[in-house]
Amino acid sequence: MTLFTDLLEKTYANSINLYDGQKVVYTGETVDRDYAEVGTKIITKKGEAYSADYKLHRVAGKWKVYDIVAEGISLVNNYRSQFNRVIVNSSVEELLKKLKEKTMS
Repeated sequence: MTLFTDLLEKTYANSINLYDGQKVVYTGETVDRDYAEVGTKIITKKGEAYSADYKLHRVAGKWKVYDIVAEGISLVNNYRSQFNRVIVNSSVEELLKKLKEKTMS
């Protein structure tokens, strides 16, 4: 799990530096016991809007994001597909090796 967290941090942390005046607009939420979804729209300076919906799970009384669905594409499903391809074509060990390489580069 730590390896995957490291990969996400390396991949997406630099995106924060790309902030250039975009606005984030809250579009609604749904809650079902310990699961919730928060909808947002990211609006660029040019007025283009992109959806980004956050899926959350309540753990020990705190809400934790477990997936982001950007423009209908789930981050979790995207990674799951990529990981499955590596495992089917080689092995779990090869997947771990590739993840380590990506976090080190």
